[in-house]
Amino acid sequence: MTKKVLILSQSYSEGTTDYVCLWLDYYGVPFIRLNGEDYFKMKRLTDIPENEEIAFAWYRRKAARFPTRYSFKKESFETHYLMRRFLIEEFKVLHSRLFYSIDKQKWLNDPIIEDNLNKLNVLFLAQKSGLKIPYTEVLTDKQSVKELLRKHPELIVKPLSECMMLEDADGGHYKMLTKPVSERNIHSIPETFFPSLVQERINKKFEVRVFYLAGSFYAMAIFSRENKRTASDFRNYDHKRPNRTVRYQLPDEIESRLKCLMKELKFETGSIDLMVDTEGSYYFLEINPEGQFGMVSYPCNYHLEREMAQLFMQKATT
Repeated sequence: MTKKVLILSQSYSEGTTDYVCLWLDYYGVPFIRLNGEDYFKMKRLTDIPENEEIAFAWYRRKAARFPTRYSFKKESFETHYLMRRFLIEEFKVLHSRLFYSIDKQKWLNDPIIEDNLNKLNVLFLAQKSGLKIPYTEVLTDKQSVKELLRKHPELIVKPLSECMMLEDADGGHYKMLTKPVSERNIHSIPETFFPSLVQERINKKFEVRVFYLAGSFYAMAIFSRENKRTASDFRNYDHKRPNRTVRYQLPDEIESRLKCLMKELKFETGSIDLMVDTEGSYYFLEINPEGQFGMVSYPCNYHLEREMAQLFMQKATT
């Protein structure tokens, strides 16, 4: 039996997975693409790929939408929210079955670590690896924010976990983004609030998005500072006036420290966000192990989809 490459992804808005699959086809590498939505078509557990037929596995994404319909005798936002959370947890148990049934050494990244990545832990691991990080705190009240503003003239607040897209009862969508906090807007903060990640705001020159793949770095500089819309968070994309992006070469010292961090996390791939301040210092911000690498591949002509397919072919035949 010819063993195959297993790709866990989703069925929509996943162009990078599509292109990796096209390159695998080109190189004649047999593969199975299992989209999260495919679980809803399975008849039994034996429909899930078995360890013996898999040579190598890549956990790209799980389903973000469920083709499931339900109704309540009494409709409310709260019951819909609780049901959605319940279904997510139910799906997670089934989806992660493969994480345990396929040998750990066959995975590009350890999927259990990837699925439970702790942003705070990664920040302090980065610092331990010799990388600079912004001064970081988790606060719960306005007074603590005021005290921190005496040391740092501006702060930013962002989620402790990952940013999500929110949808209200009328179908409106809202993005979570990094937001600045200063004396000018502190009046809008409540006296107490849910534990929030607060950091000093770095006076940035530009941002760097790095895709790491099996020891190699593919970096892109993003000049987001001069655009008010993207000044705090380049993910608040300005499609009318896009940020300028160029290929970028990281200093050897930064690459070496990032390699130490990725080795500590047992990751062979991931998107890394850095910031360079006006003095030329590099600050580590975060890692997204399933980060979108098309945004680096296409404008910089890195052809990362081809590089990944070649890596998969090599690992599947050794």
